[in-house]
Amino acid sequence: MDEHGIDVQVISYGNNNPMDLPAESAIPLCRQANDELASHCSKYPGRFYGLASLPVADVAAAVKELERAVAKLGLKGAQLTGTFNGDFFDDKKYWPIFAKAAELNVPIALHPGEVAPQITDHYYQGAWSPAVTTVLAGHAFGWHADTGIHVIRMILSGIFDQYPNLKIISGHFGELIPFFLERLDENLPTQLTGLQKNFADYYRHHLYLSPSGMFYDAPFQLCLNEMPEEHILWSLDYPYVMRENTREYLEGYSIDDPLKEKIAHHNAEKLFQLN
Repeated sequence: MDEHGIDVQVISYGNNNPMDLPAESAIPLCRQANDELASHCSKYPGRFYGLASLPVADVAAAVKELERAVAKLGLKGAQLTGTFNGDFFDDKKYWPIFAKAAELNVPIALHPGEVAPQITDHYYQGAWSPAVTTVLAGHAFGWHADTGIHVIRMILSGIFDQYPNLKIISGHFGELIPFFLERLDENLPTQLTGLQKNFADYYRHHLYLSPSGMFYDAPFQLCLNEMPEEHILWSLDYPYVMRENTREYLEGYSIDDPLKEKIAHHNAEKLFQLN
């Protein structure tokens, strides 16, 4: 961080999160994970902040752990990794978790997870090696599409009408969705969805996007065009993606300095309540 001019990181557990375990294991291990994460962050005040892991197999326990992680440990929200036992989190049985996040005014990050085997077999397996299938179904494309669908499902479920203060973080420049915002609006009007607002209105109000180390000009410019400038965060995807130009890329991008400052730190400071 010092070498590359990175002042602050918000850190969390990625894949192989204890969230994925049955309740009897997930509850104590998520608690342990959050305790350890908060302890490490406290050793470097002002440098590291954390997102909690939640035992989603027991929704009441997940709600309780989110409140403890934020109110007692000082963590700045939570991260959900992929789906759980085939469930997307638009299912209403999980809504109390999001209700608590909205009440606490903390975001929930939707991180990609492993794609279901039947989806991998149907979409990503072909006349290429198993190694290609694994990458294609994973970090090359599959889990980004899967996470984008997760966000679409959450919007269509009406959860943001129920919890208007709910904030969701989506990495990898929005997991393909910004490209389709106008298309989704055109084909999913409110008279069809029964929602209070257009699809893109929810997306622009409730979603916060970061590059996750994808320092590519075209998707960055698309997000600048499609999203409020207050909803774009800068991030590496350490340790999954290692870049030498995390700061230099943003500094050299052709936007004005006040916008660079927002994306570099002001937006995150407000979202995560770092001041």
